Amino acid sequence: MACRVLLDVNICLDLLLDRKPHVTCSGQIFEAGESGSITLVISGLSFDTLFYIIRPALGARKSMEKLQLLLRYVHTGTIDHKTVEQALTSGWPDLEDALQYYCALHNDCQFLITRNKGDFKADSKSLKILSPEEFLQEHQK
Repeated sequence: MACRVLLDVNICLDLLLDRKPHVTCSGQIFEAGESGSITLVISGLSFDTLFYIIRPALGARKSMEKLQLLLRYVHTGTIDHKTVEQALTSGWPDLEDALQYYCALHNDCQFLITRNKGDFKADSKSLKILSPEEFLQEHQK
């Protein structure tokens, strides 16, 4: 069974906005998801955040098209009452990061991939917080 990987917003932005040089590694992760060797998960919250960030650069219509295409390749991680409660009481300084973290845990992800590892507490033995480069090195073993 393929490992489940929650992608932080910045990884999706790399791909959607073709942000160099980061798009290379992020693109490889999406390719691995497309091939079925990993299962890509994005929290439902991320779609709103992505739209908000990419709309000024791409316009509303093009942004919606890109997000619809993205949805074909990812599973949407749910954020329920328990997830929100844990995030709110976690003591994390950034609520969005806490929501991403608990979404990963509640959706049985083994990895959370981000370029901002310092934003996440690595206090779970069941969830590894890795950069795209670290994940690709580990996944190719």
